[in-house]
Formats: sequence, structure tokens, C-alpha cells
Amino acid sequence: MDTGLSSAELQDRWFVQSSGGGWIFAGDWHETAVEALCEACVYGDNLWPAAERLGSARAAAGVSLGETLADIDGLTTVLPGLPADVLQRAVSLGWADRMMAPERSVLDPLTGLVSIDYLRTRIGEVYRAAEVAGHRVSADQALVVIKVDLTGRAGWHRITPLILAGDALRTVFDGGQTLVRLADHMAVVLTDRDPLLARRVQLLCGLVSERLTRGHRVPSPGSRIWIEQLPDSLPAAIDLIGELGRG
Repeated sequence: MDTGLSSAELQDRWFVQSSGGGWIFAGDWHETAVEALCEACVYGDNLWPAAERLGSARAAAGVSLGETLADIDGLTTVLPGLPADVLQRAVSLGWADRMMAPERSVLDPLTGLVSIDYLRTRIGEVYRAAEVAGHRVSADQALVVIKVDLTGRAGWHRITPLILAGDALRTVFDGGQTLVRLADHMAVVLTDRDPLLARRVQLLCGLVSERLTRGHRVPSPGSRIWIEQLPDSLPAAIDLIGELGRG
């Protein structure tokens, strides 16, 4: 349909409508599935797949079906020519399918680290708490990142460096921090940005180097450990986690 709007303009108007309608946490609203649905509306594509994807994304983020459908009502208010019944059915199906899907294992049995899906959930909780308290996440929290060198490794030997690094992580960050396996070569810790953080990272560097060298009898010069600053918006944080996992 010819909306006379760009996808970005439609998103902005929809967000304003949803915020006025009672959407609780502004940082939770923006989602790649929202962009996909707006693009389908603007370019006249089939709305069902994008709407179903949005329903699934809202369920994964812990948004109720009622709030999800109220948000869709906001879209049809902004763009009255949309087929409201089709959108509601598709969103409801996506939401229900996600809620009925088998739960993925939270803990990786090889490394003892939690999954990236759990990190996304935990990150969402951190940003919601910061928004309520009026704090900036970048000032209170950080990610400590470990990237291990897998050059020349295959099969079982490919996961061994992360197993050893995970053991070092649990030794240094033993106070309830979130320890996560992002990929075969990457682990992160979601932790408080406190005065001891730099000292902890220094200790972690020594332990990881010692364990990798002892475990493989050769150094791992390509391995790195650093503190990654978190952005102040939830969507940017989710994007950052994805980029780190692919890095």
C-alpha cells in the first residue's frame, strides 16, 4: 500500500502511539522485527511473516500477548488501511509458537557458561532496572570479553581453549556475575563496573594465559581479553552482543 511514509517515519509514529497507549519500557519496544514489519507495510509486502516474527520476538522478551496485541492496535491506528485481523492472527501465532517451544538449555555443559539467549534475557533485566532507577548502564555495568585463538584447532581440540578459559572465569568472577559462552572462540562476563574490575581483568589475563599454555604446551598469542563498554540503549546492547559473537 502507498503509505506516503518511509519505514523509519512509520516506526517513529508507531512508537509514539504505543508509548502514549501505555507501553511501559521504551527501551524494550525497538526490535529488528518492528523494522521488518514497517518495511513490509511501506513496500506492500506480505505482512504475515513479519508480524509472526514480531509476535515471537515479543514473547521471547517476556511481553504479554495482551500488550503485544495492544501494540499492533497502535500500528493500525497510525496506518488505518492495514488488515488488523491478519496482523493480530499472525502476531498471536508467532507469540504462541515461541511460548510453546521447548526451552533451550541455559548452561553449556562443556564450559559451564550460560547461553547467549540467557545473556539477552539478563541484559534486558539490567536495562529495565536502570531505566526505572534513572541510571546509565554504561556507568554501572560492563562486559569483560575473552577471545581465544583457535588457529589450527579442529574437532575436540577446538573447544578446549574455551573450557580452560571458562574455568579461569569462574575463578576470578565468583560473585554471581553472568558468565556466558558467545561462540566457540568467545566468552563474556556481565559484571559491575566497580573499582576492582581492572584488577580482576589483570588477574584473569594471567590465569587464562597460564591455563592455555599449560593445556596446550604452547602459547596462544592470538587470544585477547578486554573490557567492553556497554551502550546506554538496550537495542544497541543486543546488537553489540551479536557483533562480539561473530567477531
